Amino acid sequence: AILRTDGRRRVDVRENAERCAPMADSESHVTDRVNLLAVKLSHDLSDGDNALYLVGDGSQTVDHYLVCTRETALNRDLREADYGAVVFVENGLVLWNDDEGAYNVVVDDETVVDLVAP
Repeated sequence: AILRTDGRRRVDVRENAERCAPMADSESHVTDRVNLLAVKLSHDLSDGDNALYLVGDGSQTVDHYLVCTRETALNRDLREADYGAVVFVENGLVLWNDDEGAYNVVVDDETVVDLVAP
């Protein structure tokens, strides 16, 4: 569920553990493709090459970023989703970014991103 600071739910969305990998488990998924449920926590942070968005699911203790290396009609919702939107990422590639001490989940032409809740 997505919680507000006042304890009320803005959107009642729950991830299915059989279908989605919690971000807290990303270390065990490095170099694997996974499905994630994520809240978009930033606008595009890139300098123009590959779009970069901070995301979270509430379980992570390390920063996670969605990095769009190739936008398609099937993953366009990532760019179009507003701050705070919940997105479902199907087939994202989990990589460790040693320079930043964070996980990058690559969104490419094999990845589908769907808006779950605006």
